This record gives sequence, C-alpha cells and structure tokens, in this order.
Amino acid sequence: MRNPTKLEPLAHSPDSAAQRIGISTRAVYTAIATGELRSFKIGKRRLITDQELQNLVQRKMAQAAA
Repeated sequence: MRNPTKLEPLAHSPDSAAQRIGISTRAVYTAIATGELRSFKIGKRRLITDQELQNLVQRKMAQAAA
C-alpha cells in the first residue's frame, strides 16, 4: 500500500504566512508595505516564500539579541 506524501507549499498567502509565524495578517501586510518582507503576485494572489518567512524570523531574532 502506498503512503501518501503530504507536500508542503513553497509559498504562503498572507493569512497562511501570519499563522505560520504566529503574527497577525495585518502585521504581514505592514511588513510587506515597509519592505521588511518580500512577496510576489501570481494573478491576483500575493504569496510569500517559506524562505522569506524564515529570513524575517532570523532578522527579528538578531535584532532582539542586539
């Protein structure tokens, strides 16, 4: 029997990104507007890569340590 593999998305909607790192959707949109978080659009959908979310968290951790 085959074991179905769950694929993780490479990019997230602002709502999903907010849930993933534990902040509000408004905070995600603010970070995008200020250039702190890069995003891109495909059609009408705005997406944020998982790597970009990880980079944001790492930058915030570095700022907190300083």
